[in-house]
Amino acid sequence: MGAHVSDLEVSVVVPARNAGRWLGECLESIRAEKPREIIVVDGCSTDNTVEIARSMGARVISDEGRGLPAARMLGVKNARSDLVALIDSDVVLPPGALGGLLDEFKACGYDGLQFGLVSEADGPGYWGAALAWHHIHSRVRSWFGVCATLMFRKVLLSVAFDDTFRSGEDIELRIRLEDAGYRLGVSSTTAVRHRFMDSFDAARDQWLQDGAGLARTVRKHPGRAGWLVLLPLLATIRGVGMSLLHAPRFLAYWACFLVYNYRSMFGELMRPPGTGLSVGGNAAWLTAARVAPMATGFLFWALAAIMLPPAQLGMGSAVVAAALLTVQLGMLGVGPATLTLLPEQSDGGRRLVASSLLIVGVSTVILSGAVAAVTYSLGSGVGLAWNDPVLTGLFAATAVFAAAAYQLDHVGVAQERSDRALVRSLAQSVVQLAVLALALAGGIREVAVVVGAVAAGALASVVLGLRQLQRAKVSPDWKHGLRVGPALRLLKPGLPNHALMLADRAPGYLLPLIVAAVLGPAATASWYMVWMMASAIFFVPQSAGLSLQTALAGGRSRPGLVSSALKASLGVTLAAAVMLLAAGPFLLGFLGPEYAAAAILLPVLVPALLLACVTQVYFGLCRARGRLAEATSVAVSAAILIVAPAAFAAQQFGLTGVSALWSAAQAAAALVAVWRLRMLTTAMPAAEPVQVASAVLNQPTEFEKP
Repeated sequence: MGAHVSDLEVSVVVPARNAGRWLGECLESIRAEKPREIIVVDGCSTDNTVEIARSMGARVISDEGRGLPAARMLGVKNARSDLVALIDSDVVLPPGALGGLLDEFKACGYDGLQFGLVSEADGPGYWGAALAWHHIHSRVRSWFGVCATLMFRKVLLSVAFDDTFRSGEDIELRIRLEDAGYRLGVSSTTAVRHRFMDSFDAARDQWLQDGAGLARTVRKHPGRAGWLVLLPLLATIRGVGMSLLHAPRFLAYWACFLVYNYRSMFGELMRPPGTGLSVGGNAAWLTAARVAPMATGFLFWALAAIMLPPAQLGMGSAVVAAALLTVQLGMLGVGPATLTLLPEQSDGGRRLVASSLLIVGVSTVILSGAVAAVTYSLGSGVGLAWNDPVLTGLFAATAVFAAAAYQLDHVGVAQERSDRALVRSLAQSVVQLAVLALALAGGIREVAVVVGAVAAGALASVVLGLRQLQRAKVSPDWKHGLRVGPALRLLKPGLPNHALMLADRAPGYLLPLIVAAVLGPAATASWYMVWMMASAIFFVPQSAGLSLQTALAGGRSRPGLVSSALKASLGVTLAAAVMLLAAGPFLLGFLGPEYAAAAILLPVLVPALLLACVTQVYFGLCRARGRLAEATSVAVSAAILIVAPAAFAAQQFGLTGVSALWSAAQAAAALVAVWRLRMLTTAMPAAEPVQVASAVLNQPTEFEKP
């Protein structure tokens, strides 16, 4: 190469690690701009990165593998110009771009100015195209970053990258630059090419790095950056909406984007190094597994509302509610028993998991027939759906797949890996949405499509859950799981738990059936929309209670554990409830006037959600201390208060009466729970819950035999 001639008083810093594929084109485009110098900071590359850099006349220094932020700062410290351009190796500058940016930088008095980014895929495949499409349509394009940016050297030296960050350093740096009063911007007139590797592995790495970077930024700047926890969810909502309108093929991308971002983010925020999830982390993951899919869940029912009139949609939601009621009936307490027994299994729970899935599968098949027969005999409401054999078959399939998916959630909690539940829950939501969207695009407008989409999503969750267990080397041992002995070992502690679980959960699934029978399918559609929103928050206190039970059974009791679980549950539930009250009326109004009128129910239901925090922690403590009869009596009493007068309340006061009835029953149960919690936590030593749980765990089981 010829001698380098400088026209621009700019030092260009290019961090590179194993960038041989792109580095040549990147440096050639920079060299054509004639900056004062080009510095390539090598991150211990094992390919020909260094050779390419030297052949292009760049000065090469090594960051000794300390990461991207450290590499950039090393380059800045070695720069000779007052102005430094940070250019990543996946960027290509069009002719005259650097000079154009420099003119804009000086004319507008910037301290830092980023090029506009025009993203493109480095290949014809799906993932590169999806990444490029995302970034082209993302609002984040207007955020100041450092992958192609011009800055004063003294500004970078005074503020500096935080080299403890391995990703997300650009967002964190921007916060400190803005706090220091520096003028930053993104050019709207000068743009560069920004390339993405065209593979799933590259996309996954991008998502994982983004999630971890957001988490680190939130931890360091909670006041300024706390809202970034919602960024992947907000981006997904916007991206799914745009995809449905313009590029449906990218829906799968958004599912993966959301899953891997939050997997990395919550892992960074809550998982202690080298251990399983903490009690709060486990509860938060399980809560996220219920709440995060609310966006796609709302889109699902919004599409269903567009596809079907309220009467038909109400029938579809009643069938789904009947399937979920069947799941609660068919669990037989196996889920709570799993929380108690699985942590102590010598084989990692392979036989126990197999037996638990077989039990809930067989029982749900039997009970789905029973539920269909009973509701059909009533001659109204959901029973009318069984005149259609296709709808009846889809109802049974939904119940079986949902029961298996629900049990896999319990397995995840017991293994202190509720993050897996989030992955499956999001996949389930996206599959449901995709099936419905395809049907809508194909002009298929039937109630069976809605129920079939729910069944397909539940099946996807089960398949993914089994794959997760296989990758964790704890695949179910189906051969030994078929034996009668293991099943009985699960049912013995499970059935006493089942009465409590059923009394606690079943009223929520019975109410849509009662509304359908008394007020008709159209009212059921409105009720189900509101109940879906409230249920997403109701999972917060439920998750706190289950995680408390797991912690006590696993021998991790400590003073104040019950109080901590209660405070965490109340805090998260309150925040979620405020968001529901703010956003709920708008979302219901989006569906149409029939649904908008149901927004009046939200202020009636929300206080009951907060009361449920106390009740669910009480139930978790009772399970751990073997006080099932006591907790069950409270839950049964509350269920009777809800179900017995529900038909009368619906007939006399409509949906408002049903909502008030449910809230009143929750208040009654919460009063008892407060009284009993005070007595149980003061009258018994902190270590006793663990001793009670251990007495159960130390009994020999079929799962521990060779």
